Amino acid sequence: MEKGYNRRFRYKRSHPLLVTPVKATFYGREVCIIPFRRQRCGHDKTTDRKGVLEMDRVSNTGRRALLSLAVAAFTALSLIVAGCAGGAGSDDKAPLEGEPANAREIAVKTLGQGTSSEYGRLEGVPAPENAQPECLVITEEEELQRLASISLFQEPLGEVDFSRNLVIAAMLGPRNTGGYAITITHVYRQGTAVRVEIELVEPEPGGMSAQVLTSPYHLVTAERDAFQPGGSLLFTFVDQNDNTIAERRVEI
Repeated sequence: MEKGYNRRFRYKRSHPLLVTPVKATFYGREVCIIPFRRQRCGHDKTTDRKGVLEMDRVSNTGRRALLSLAVAAFTALSLIVAGCAGGAGSDDKAPLEGEPANAREIAVKTLGQGTSSEYGRLEGVPAPENAQPECLVITEEEELQRLASISLFQEPLGEVDFSRNLVIAAMLGPRNTGGYAITITHVYRQGTAVRVEIELVEPEPGGMSAQVLTSPYHLVTAERDAFQPGGSLLFTFVDQNDNTIAERRVEI
């Protein structure tokens, strides 16, 4: 044993050391780790504080360092295991809030939207006040031109290539005050069913509203390829409360 150990550890010469001290470094400090075992002496008394080997303050520091290291290692292992378990299903895509299960969303672009039109007021297509919104799926240029002629939209509609696109229209109908609006928010395809979600806005009861005649509308375009394979598709229009507004069966 090195000379330094004779100053740190006391033992009886009649009882040789049972173990060899080991040096180690923990957290930047050098410590000595010596397993301690009680031994019976020749006078048949249990060796206690002054038996075969007595750990001093340095060895106690080593024991505390070992304990801290064991706790840290156990904590790190627990975090790794928990992370692996939590990430096992991370590749599964969860449905978005409000998105129908197993449905595919179809991208749409606004063709025209506003609050001022004559839809429902002209003689050709009269509509009563507070009637249900009119929902249309337009697949030909002639249909769109007819709708534009009886609606007199506040802004001209853009050009639509019906060989590649179709138009979905939501017409709120005539209202005698301002504060009303209609917006197509989402379109989903699942099999032969198409779900069109619409947001309806009304003025607050008892609130101040402009006393003007309005007829809000919203028209969007969608690519025909998004509805392939085509065939006979059922378009269901629902409001933000999931109430069915209308159904239209269309050949794509």
